[in-house]
Amino acid sequence: MTSTDSPRPVILVAIDWYLPAYRAGGPIRSIANLVGALGLEVDFRIVCGNRDLGDTEDLPVSIGTWVTGDHATIQYLPQSDWTAPSWRRILKEVQPDRLYLNSLYSGPFSRLPWKVARSMGIPTTLAPRGMLGPGALAIKPWRKKAWLMVQRLTGHYDAIHWHASTAQESQEIKRWFPKASINIALNLPVPFDPIPLPQKKGNNGHETIHLLSVGRVHPIKNYALGVSLANALGRAGHKVHYRIVGPVEDPEEANKLRASTDGIVLELMGATPPSTIRRYLGEAHLILVPSLNENYGHAVAEAIACGRPVVVSNQTVWSTLTTGTSVSCQPLVLTAWVEATNQLLSMTPEEVVEQSKTTYDQCLLDPEHIQAQRTLFYP
Repeated sequence: MTSTDSPRPVILVAIDWYLPAYRAGGPIRSIANLVGALGLEVDFRIVCGNRDLGDTEDLPVSIGTWVTGDHATIQYLPQSDWTAPSWRRILKEVQPDRLYLNSLYSGPFSRLPWKVARSMGIPTTLAPRGMLGPGALAIKPWRKKAWLMVQRLTGHYDAIHWHASTAQESQEIKRWFPKASINIALNLPVPFDPIPLPQKKGNNGHETIHLLSVGRVHPIKNYALGVSLANALGRAGHKVHYRIVGPVEDPEEANKLRASTDGIVLELMGATPPSTIRRYLGEAHLILVPSLNENYGHAVAEAIACGRPVVVSNQTVWSTLTTGTSVSCQPLVLTAWVEATNQLLSMTPEEVVEQSKTTYDQCLLDPEHIQAQRTLFYP
């Protein structure tokens, strides 16, 4: 079956948060980019919560009814409707060709709709969104691993189809669910739209350097390495401004980061709308992604699309990148990050844009990636 010889498939997407929510970061952007790319050939119906991550106020949307969004129809469920009868009602109403889940552990938007869909015989695809990676499993490991073992032994997920964003994630799924049926489909990027690099102001080669990381403040993001890098650049005579944009999920981690600065400016900006993130990208010279584990790393893709060089952890999908690109993938060792940073910062603005475009075309703008996404919905 192809997208041109049949009616549009109806795909019901279950996700805890969706636009205009933004605090949950990557999963929201993954679905928004997917809908933007395939929304004309797939009938997406999205069911999500009615509040942003960590908020107590409702989003400025109509609650409990279908509303029209960009290339999708959306229903924002109040917490009172996070129930099995509500999911049964929605599934009967929509009659989807497939249910598409975007979390492994979420009760109301993954485990509950899967339980109902399985009882109704509705085909279901689950995207774990990095939740089976070693870095994610290192957080509350005994609880997660015990739960996963129970799911495997009971065969609870034997009938589900899995969406892995990378080959690495496919291996992570197989590790826990050896019988899993898996499609590998990389997340889709935003368009290439470079922003001119800001000037490095300073004398005698000692410039002011603006560093940026985008993502929640949590130990798994390993921003301590970013602060150590900024401190090293400061000791070399540079003025350094390190900005971290994302919700502070772990206040203790935030306090540790603030306490570890040595003569640099560190800003923890909190959760920020996408339009503001683009402005911050435009003000940065270099993007840092020192994560202990990343399923995809939207911050890397968005930096490339904006024409910004990136130093990224080798514990991510970007570890396969070769030299000659605007992304330097490094082990989590400070000396390696200092060397990579100095090399990328020595590039001219023209070289940065040229290499960013090459990286974008080779790694992100691949027709096979879009076709792989289609296979999730055209089995």
